Amino acid sequence: MDAVLEDYKTHLLSKVESGHTLESAGPITWGYRLQTSLAPTAWRAVTYEKGTWIIHMLRRRLGDEKFMSLLREVCSRYRFSAISTDQFRELAAQYAPPKLGDAELKGFFENWVYGTGIPTVKLAWSMRGLKLVGTVSQREVEDDFTAFVPIEVQSRREKTVYWLPTGSDPVPFSIPMKVPPTKVALLSTDCLITSAK
Repeated sequence: MDAVLEDYKTHLLSKVESGHTLESAGPITWGYRLQTSLAPTAWRAVTYEKGTWIIHMLRRRLGDEKFMSLLREVCSRYRFSAISTDQFRELAAQYAPPKLGDAELKGFFENWVYGTGIPTVKLAWSMRGLKLVGTVSQREVEDDFTAFVPIEVQSRREKTVYWLPTGSDPVPFSIPMKVPPTKVALLSTDCLITSAK
């Protein structure tokens, strides 16, 4: 699955004749209107490839158990009828963990479904005593684009994933630790981002 998602990301980031990325042709909600003479493959790429990423990111944000419950509820409640994007967002928000930033998923949908852009994200971190401190910043997207990105913090005994906000200016974070981590990394396989070096 990771290889397929990486291929989709590469395709979405490919440049079209105008010099823009294929993904920037328009938001997924435009549907068939994305197909133009300047980017004839944009409709398929944004609808199917970015759409796959959106569902994958939503699953990672909610967790497998809650995501599967969401799918069962969608099938039960909307069987043989249409569901709007906002109805889907509202239903998905009911399954979002309460401590999750953007628990109503409005920012998630605003950026990934109704907007365009794939950020390049940079993580900078250090230890201060038993606190993991640092910043997360982004580029290659509009200033008002904000996302939550997964950061994996690994110790000898466990791995924990934290969803941290990004911004055009570096967004600081501080995470108390019981022991110093052995690894801290962006999980670019869980979120449609590229990692800055």
